[in-house]
Formats: sequence, C-alpha cells, structure tokens
Amino acid sequence: MKKTLAALIVSAIAAGSANAAVIYDNEGTKVDLNGSLRLILEKTNKEGAGHTHSGLRNAGSRVALKVTHDLGDDFYALGRFELRFNGKNDTKTEDSFGDVYVKRAYVGLGSKALGEVTFGRQLLIADDLSTANDYEYGIIEKKHYIPTDANSAIRYDYRGVKDLQLGASYQFADKRDANNEVTSGTVSNGYQFGAIYDGKFDDVNGLIAKFGYGRTVYKTDLTSTKKHTDGFLASLGYTHADLVLSVDGGYARDKYAQGENSVRRYFVSPGFSFPVIADKSNFYGNYKYEQEKDGASKEKTHGFLLGVDYKLHKQVVTFIEGKYQVTKEYNNGNYVANSKVKDKAIGVGMRVFF
Repeated sequence: MKKTLAALIVSAIAAGSANAAVIYDNEGTKVDLNGSLRLILEKTNKEGAGHTHSGLRNAGSRVALKVTHDLGDDFYALGRFELRFNGKNDTKTEDSFGDVYVKRAYVGLGSKALGEVTFGRQLLIADDLSTANDYEYGIIEKKHYIPTDANSAIRYDYRGVKDLQLGASYQFADKRDANNEVTSGTVSNGYQFGAIYDGKFDDVNGLIAKFGYGRTVYKTDLTSTKKHTDGFLASLGYTHADLVLSVDGGYARDKYAQGENSVRRYFVSPGFSFPVIADKSNFYGNYKYEQEKDGASKEKTHGFLLGVDYKLHKQVVTFIEGKYQVTKEYNNGNYVANSKVKDKAIGVGMRVFF
C-alpha cells in the first residue's frame, strides 16, 4: 500500500463521490469509506421538557470506515468503526456539532455458509425488530424492552437461508467504579435472541415477521437484591408492491427480588408506508399506545408520527416529519393532577450520503 490510510481517506473525501468510496481494493483486502451529513430544521419542546423553540441542528451525521480481508475457503475478517459528534456532555452544543466520538467499533470473522460473529461496540438485533418508518422522531422506544446496542458485546448473525436472518448476542458490563465493580444501576450482563423474515409470496405480495427476546441484568447496591428485565419485541407486516402495512409490539417486565413490585410495560403500534411517487417519495406513519404499571401507579401514552420523504438523488433525501405524544399518570385508576406531558416536534430534514 503505497499511500498511507490517512492520505487515502483525505483523497476520497476530496473526490466528493456520491457513492460509498472504495479507497483500497487489492489482494483480498478492501477498505470502504462511507457516511452521511444529516441536518434538520425543527420546532420542538424537547420531549415535553420545556418551551417550544425552533432551531437547526445535526441529526446523526456520521463517517464510517470498514475493512474486510478475504481469508480464503469462504471465510473473511472484518473491522469497522463509525464516528459521530457531540460525544461529551460538557462540550455539547445547541446545534449538536460538538466533539467527535466513536459510536461503533468492532471486529469479526464470517462465512457466507456459517454466519458472522462480531466483537465490540455495536448494534444488537433488537434494533431491527420493528417495521414502522421514521427518520428522526421515532416514537417506538425499543431499547426500553430489549437493548438495541452495547459498548461491549459479542453478536452472531446467520443469513444462510433466503429472506431469513437469525441473531444472538451477549452483552457485558461497560461501566465500573474505582474498585472494578460494576456501577450500581447499570447493566451487569444480558443476552438477546431474534429472528427476522422478510420475503415475498409472489412478484407483488410479501410477508414481514420479526420476533426477539432479551434478558438484561442490572447491578444493585444490595447483593441480596437483584433486578433483571425480560423483554419481548415482535412485528408483523404485509407488503403489496411498495405498500407496507404493519403492527409492532413489545412487552417487558422489570423483576426485583425480596418481593418488590415488578414493573410491567407494553406497547402496540400499527403503521403504514405507501409510495406517493414511485421510487421517489413515500408517505408513512404510525400510531402508538403504551402503558407502564408499577404497583398502583400507571402511566399511559398515546402518540402518532407522520412523515413524507422525497429523493432528490439516489444519495440525497429530504423529508418532513412530525410527532405528537401525550403521557398521563394514574394512581389506583384515578388521573394524577398536572401529570399530563406533551411531546411534540416537527422538522424538515435533509441527508446527503457518500
């Protein structure tokens, strides 16, 4: 490799290619550079936390580098890292362009026949266990049921059967105190399993089916008190050409030892997506009802999301999206005065991929 990696990255960015840039491909080694700039002009009350204001901010812009090495006999090795912005709380800016930080970083081994195993900071299969579309204001909080990512995890995926993906992962603790003990209130360990089917009956009609289970164990201050969450996520959808009708759902139970109340929550979310202009624009949305019960206390949330996008180019998309959610608290079946919280936002966004 005559050029340094840094020089290759700089030259790839300078080229301004609209496609993911292959910056090195030789003798079984391939290096890809890709990413996107994502901005949104919005009006929001920040999930009910304050007054409604307008602003322009970063909405998840990122740069990623992936390296794959062909090991022969259908095996390969890979490594990937992804950089984002606003990594440190003390340097976060209102426009969300603060310090650069590492969002993903993992290595792995794989085979088309046997599957792929990865190690490191990465997404987990629960991130894919819903069908509803959104760009920025997604109202389905899957991570409250099964973790969707982890800083320290082993993940395995098998895609050897057409239209089917099977996945499993194990999550390690990633926050420890000065004595090398897991920090109280954080994840001690966890595991997740999931299956995804997305196929067609014929040239037009298809089925989407997704299901996952996870158990997450949390560290507590008392050795005699244990807490874990058992979570389930499921999604069922029907496709007709580019039309998608779906229902997402989830159930979770936070269980404590020593007879403390178990916290239960669930949600149901029907959704849709259909083309306004073929291959150019889609109109999408979903409704959500969610409930959480802790002893005599109960919290109910109703909300909806609507949006429409338009592709200016295969690597450039614009969208208008909005959400509105209302959460109320109840005690022994009676509404708790002044507990109503509104979460509302609307924005116009643009993503430019490379």
